[in-house]
Amino acid sequence: MSTSVTNPIKQRLKKTILWYTLISAFFFVGSRIYEHFSFGETSAFMHYLFLIPLIGGALLVTLQIVVKGLSRITLNLWNSAVATATAGALYRGIVNLSGRSTTLDQPYYYVAGIFLALALISIFFVRSVWVNEKAGMTT
Repeated sequence: MSTSVTNPIKQRLKKTILWYTLISAFFFVGSRIYEHFSFGETSAFMHYLFLIPLIGGALLVTLQIVVKGLSRITLNLWNSAVATATAGALYRGIVNLSGRSTTLDQPYYYVAGIFLALALISIFFVRSVWVNEKAGMTT
């Protein structure tokens, strides 16, 4: 029988960095391909789509470093905020590239803002149950 001596907080941090980097790269490449085949139409929402998960991921990594013991609910709410804002920008970008305009993406940003506010509030009320034995603190 073996026991794992890996630090779950460091694993979560590495996983966050990896996934947000991959998602940002996917949206960067995907948006460039989509714009290439858009018959000359451009959209700032589509062109800069990759920045939403990139900035959201960078802020989350910073938050994970600063706030030890970030809870699962906080991570889920943060990820939901980033995903919702990204979906709104993707929708707006697709509509703009089709030669039309819309304001139907506004609810996406409102919902993303609510998720973000709940994530920030949950930082103060919920902590993870992992214990960092070296520092003697709950994480």
